Amino acid sequence: MLRFITYLICLGLLIAGAVWLADNPGAVAADWLGWRIETSVPVLLAALAIIVIIFTLVFRLLLRLLRWPSAWSAARRQRRVRKGYLALTDGLAAIAGGDARAAGKLAGRAEKLLADPALTRLLSAQAAQLTGKDEEARSQFTAMLERPETAALGLRGLLRQALEQGDDEAAIDLASRARRISPADPWLVDTLEDLLIRHGRLENAEELLDDAIRRKALTRDAGLQRKAHVLQERATAAEAQGDARSAMDFARRALKTDPTLTAASVCLARQMAAAGKIRQATAVLEKAWGRQPEPSLLAAFDALVPGQDPLARVRRLEKFIAGRPDDVDGHLLLGEACFAAKLWGKARGHLLAAAEARPNAATYRLLARLEQAEYNNASAAQAWLDKAAANP
Repeated sequence: MLRFITYLICLGLLIAGAVWLADNPGAVAADWLGWRIETSVPVLLAALAIIVIIFTLVFRLLLRLLRWPSAWSAARRQRRVRKGYLALTDGLAAIAGGDARAAGKLAGRAEKLLADPALTRLLSAQAAQLTGKDEEARSQFTAMLERPETAALGLRGLLRQALEQGDDEAAIDLASRARRISPADPWLVDTLEDLLIRHGRLENAEELLDDAIRRKALTRDAGLQRKAHVLQERATAAEAQGDARSAMDFARRALKTDPTLTAASVCLARQMAAAGKIRQATAVLEKAWGRQPEPSLLAAFDALVPGQDPLARVRRLEKFIAGRPDDVDGHLLLGEACFAAKLWGKARGHLLAAAEARPNAATYRLLARLEQAEYNNASAAQAWLDKAAANP
């Protein structure tokens, strides 16, 4: 709106000036080299305007002629850059498609046209990898470390090479350096965690997961679950070394981090039992069984009191399994215990419940033994054995 108002004002002034000159034309006379020129003021102003326009056009033409060589050179460079980026894009597409020959050819073309190794090193390195030129690829990835903008890509390339060659120590170092640049990268966390656990560096793995959770490379739930597994691994390692105190401490921390971790409950109960704390060990296993029944919990509970009387064993197992009375593994273990205690009716009830919920050869064989032991019924026993043969 302001521009329009300004335009109207200027137009009005121009028209007013033209009208004024028409009403007051005046006269101008000039003597130059024996010539005398007489004209009116409006004609003189028009002639001056034409002269200014001509000089402006001539000046622009001369300026364009002077600038033409540099403009032509810039346009040529622009065409080369455009072709170079096209070769770079096509080369990356060839890499994705696994076309090693085309990738190598396009990488060379991009290097020639762009004349900027920083832009083409990734393509050249990946093309070299596809063609099996590992040393050339390593050289390109290493050169990428010189620039902060490409250092992360260079480290990832070197890391993948180290993983493929089985050089875990170099891979751990490269993954740690890459995480300093890209701490929120989940792939780096996964890779480094796997390497650290594989080499028994469990304390470093725990620190890694804490840092990954803090930097949101992992969700809190996923990070804590993985941390609990690392703590359980530390408990197992301490147990293998005979360090019962550390084993219990790590198992407790694992359960605090992830209460559903059955292995930690079993480890903690085993260490408590070894220390004579049978009641506390039983409480740990009962709590875990009520939360998530698993066969390893049954085995651990059964092993708390070795060599016990068969009837006392049945009573202990019945009390333990009461928290999850319909669990198939509970029925199976109780069926075995009742069979050992010669409680034929209870054994049959539990084994039939287990066979109905999860048919398998082992349960059928136990039922065959039960028929033979309770009734000495060979034909009924053979029927169960036939079912066992049909259900491996």
